[in-house]
Amino acid sequence: MQAKGYTIIADKLNNMRYLSHFRSIHRGAYFTEMKTTTVRKLLPEQWGFVCPVHTPDGGPCGLLNHLSMSCVPICCPQLNVDTHCDLVQACCKFGMSPIEHNQVYPSDSYSVLLDGRVIGSIDLDSA
Repeated sequence: MQAKGYTIIADKLNNMRYLSHFRSIHRGAYFTEMKTTTVRKLLPEQWGFVCPVHTPDGGPCGLLNHLSMSCVPICCPQLNVDTHCDLVQACCKFGMSPIEHNQVYPSDSYSVLLDGRVIGSIDLDSA
């Protein structure tokens, strides 16, 4: 969808301004040409992660955002196997049935996710 890039000049007005460039998120140059404003809106799942105020005026308004102060980017999460197994066991105590690989879970239950992976299912009544 995108054939051209978008660059930001890292001006060094002060140190905080310079460092804020490394916490910026841009959705892409493709969206600057769109007439709709829905891509520029701050969605509810972004609250707490994206700063609702720090965005420039003009064409990139709403497309160039910055991470909030409380948001900490993680480049490579370290999976602690012991903690992972403890969480799965704790979920099983509360009524979750673990799912093996390639197993289909019933449609009358919720899937339980841990770090973006399905680890089990739980009945609607137990949830």
